[in-house]
Amino acid sequence: MTLGKADDKTTVAIPSSPTSTNSDDVHSIADSHDGRFYPSEYNGDPAELQLTPHISRANSAHAGKSYAEITLHRTRTSGTNATTHDPDFEVDFAEDDKGNPHLWPLWYKSLIITIMSFGTTTVVLYSTSYTSAIPGLMSSFGISELVGVLGVTTYLIGMATGSIVLAPLSEMYGRRPIYIIALFLFVVLTLPAALARNMETILIVRFFGAFAASALISNAPGSVNDVVDEDHRALAFSVWSIGPMNGPVIGPVVGGFVFEYLGWRWTNWIVTIVSGIAWVFVSSIPETYAPAILRKRAARKRKETGDDRYWSRYDETQELWPLLRVNLSRPFTMTVTEPIL
Repeated sequence: MTLGKADDKTTVAIPSSPTSTNSDDVHSIADSHDGRFYPSEYNGDPAELQLTPHISRANSAHAGKSYAEITLHRTRTSGTNATTHDPDFEVDFAEDDKGNPHLWPLWYKSLIITIMSFGTTTVVLYSTSYTSAIPGLMSSFGISELVGVLGVTTYLIGMATGSIVLAPLSEMYGRRPIYIIALFLFVVLTLPAALARNMETILIVRFFGAFAASALISNAPGSVNDVVDEDHRALAFSVWSIGPMNGPVIGPVVGGFVFEYLGWRWTNWIVTIVSGIAWVFVSSIPETYAPAILRKRAARKRKETGDDRYWSRYDETQELWPLLRVNLSRPFTMTVTEPIL
């Protein structure tokens, strides 16, 4: 094989047909000074070795073999070179970095898990507490029980739809912004349900309220995972799930007492109050998603220093809409192409 160097291309010569790989066919000698191996034809000239390194067969039986040439053109558009960053300017967590969620105090992690559990319980409770108010809705709006049950259906559809959208968005922008906006919208959308003058209003606002509330269902487990290590992950999820698992059971009990003594509208007012408290608590939690933290640090470093060489491994290179399209289509793609066996 012969490598010849040109201005804009590299030529590689290889045998046109393979031959025996017997070790007797290939000869090399070792330089006793530096321990490197050279072709048997090497004549001792360092210049020749540097400019035209080659491997040849010394056996005369192969001297007549023809060689095929492959020309490799240099395009100078290597994707690796274009995206290579200086490792000295990488923004990452230090060994004892207090900004790393995994290094937060145990009491603080426990508080975060408790708040996430409380917030998730609130939105799950609203899905079933509604059932206790159905007799009141039937009396107020003159509807059938079947139409009344549709409020549960629209709520569950809203949760399923919202999870597909809000879960990918939390990976793009972080957990905290999604929580703050989504839970605030949920609180606001419980008000029309409490003040509704017809059943259509209740069905519509429950769908959109559940769409926003799904942020707690889909992203709260991610927040729990953000702050605990793998050794304590099972325990942390067990503690967090106490609320969401019991919310559907608590809902009808709470809704039944509220409807009995205060009326069906108060089943919405109670949720408005409780979810408002949950929104305050959730808003007080800092960002827990490590990629989002590092992206913000890198951006802040570039802004403060005016040096664009600062980067993090999680910096996004795609534009918003293409990236959003990929993230939103991923659940559907995985459902079709990666079935659970």
